[in-house]
Amino acid sequence: MTEILTEEKIKEAARIVFMEKGYAATGMRDIAAKAGVNLSLVNYYFRSKRNIFNLIMTEKMQKIFGSIIPYMIDETTSLEEKIKNISTMYINTISEDPNLPLFVFSEIQKNPEEFAFLFPLKQINFMETSIIKQFKTRCPEINPAHFMLNFLGMTIFPFIAAHLFSNMQTHIFDNILSVIEERKTLIPLWMNQILDSPIN
Repeated sequence: MTEILTEEKIKEAARIVFMEKGYAATGMRDIAAKAGVNLSLVNYYFRSKRNIFNLIMTEKMQKIFGSIIPYMIDETTSLEEKIKNISTMYINTISEDPNLPLFVFSEIQKNPEEFAFLFPLKQINFMETSIIKQFKTRCPEINPAHFMLNFLGMTIFPFIAAHLFSNMQTHIFDNILSVIEERKTLIPLWMNQILDSPIN
């Protein structure tokens, strides 16, 4: 087994164990056992649980936000196009690891200062992004926070709901992954209806 393959095997094992047990309850021995390697090898590659966790989560968040931020700042696309592109990209990316949102929110709730690094949006001036400017032009009377909360709720919460209700006899959530896939089409329709609805 090459060094690269060994390191990736340990990282994947760590990702699985972190998702199953949470950061605090996971030990380096748990990661080694899951990877099928000895503890000294895990320590050789990553030195500490914190190092391997930060590496895994940074890669995950960069993959998500790295695919979304370019659409947010693109000056050449309309607001409607941005909504469609971001919805599709986010759902496609999270579908590869559907338990990630609940895990991230759970860890941040426990240790908000420690895990703030998971959200790299501080790298940009969010209020100056093209998507927010376009929204403010379209709906100047509405706080952009409402727009983003609606958008995030429509895209993120279904994955959390799928996890929460996966073991319950709640048949409305049967075939939840198919339902989430359909939302790539439905979310832009719903968001555009919200944008076109005047405030009374």
